[in-house]
Amino acid sequence: MRWSAFLVVLVGSVAAGCGSGATPPPLRVARTARWPAPIRTTTVARRSACAGPRSLPLDYGWPIRPFDVQHPIRANFGDPRTISTERLGLDDHGDPGDYSFHNGVDISAAPGTLVFPVVSGIASLRHADEVLVHVPGGLRNFQYWHITPRVHDGERVVAYRTVLGTVQEPARHVHVSEIDGDHVTNPARHLRPYNDRTTPIVNSVTILDPRNNPQEPQAVSGTVSIAADAADTPPLAVPGAWDGFPVTPAVVQWTLVDAGGQHVVPLRAVVDFHRFEPPQRNFWNVYAAGTYQNFPVFDHRLYWRHPGRYLFKLTRTPLDTRRLRNGVYRLRVIATDICGNRGTLTERLRIANR
Repeated sequence: MRWSAFLVVLVGSVAAGCGSGATPPPLRVARTARWPAPIRTTTVARRSACAGPRSLPLDYGWPIRPFDVQHPIRANFGDPRTISTERLGLDDHGDPGDYSFHNGVDISAAPGTLVFPVVSGIASLRHADEVLVHVPGGLRNFQYWHITPRVHDGERVVAYRTVLGTVQEPARHVHVSEIDGDHVTNPARHLRPYNDRTTPIVNSVTILDPRNNPQEPQAVSGTVSIAADAADTPPLAVPGAWDGFPVTPAVVQWTLVDAGGQHVVPLRAVVDFHRFEPPQRNFWNVYAAGTYQNFPVFDHRLYWRHPGRYLFKLTRTPLDTRRLRNGVYRLRVIATDICGNRGTLTERLRIANR
């Protein structure tokens, strides 16, 4: 299910009853005044990975006019989609809510905007607000959600000529998914033109003991779990209520280096949304407890205009620091977007086991 669609319905039903003062709880990061603050860097790619040829076989233009101009994207491929049945702050993999990866991109558009297929094919009407376009002779399918269809089932549609439908009033965006064979593919890989000069940011890291109590970075011991709070900014300003809200980076990596420069934990990727979407069952292997989407829903209550919090689980299995020598280490987290822009955070840790 597309939780963005669920939220669209929910906005109209519960927004008036949401307390404007309800704020998601901040992360708890213990730190003494003497311990060095983490070092953050941001780097715009010298040569953008998005600036390649515009005539590659799988590339396509935008589904709304003008087709050869970039449009604002308010939700990225891989963003968390969270509907928690528990109260705010209790989201976890034990929570009976619903959690999934966003399987496309949400392109902002005014209600009534005409939506066109980016690749020619055969239309199929699956839901009242969806048109599926199957590309004959291949294994590509495109889904266009949150539109009022103007085509009929089985109709042949032509790229940039046939009107699939119009953007619906509550949604104010068209959701585009691309399925290549058995893989849900990131549409930002193929949308052209696509440029991005914004950089992801790694806000903080959190170190927790087995009882989920935070550990101070200057006194880490025993078995710990580590999560990083990281986010990106959309390439273009998003109109309306979604302006200024974060999206997820395409890739999150981390490494742990000792005082001698040796990588005691080699550079490893927590997630890579650059090409394909991970299986939905891996949601809690990618995101850590405490993650929630923009405009989160907790206990059937919508928190209007609250930004999401994206916590990436660096340690899929807990890290036993007793296997390492006591001393000072550098934990480095790298977040990269689909164009190659990156943000890093380097946190000094002192492992101090008895």
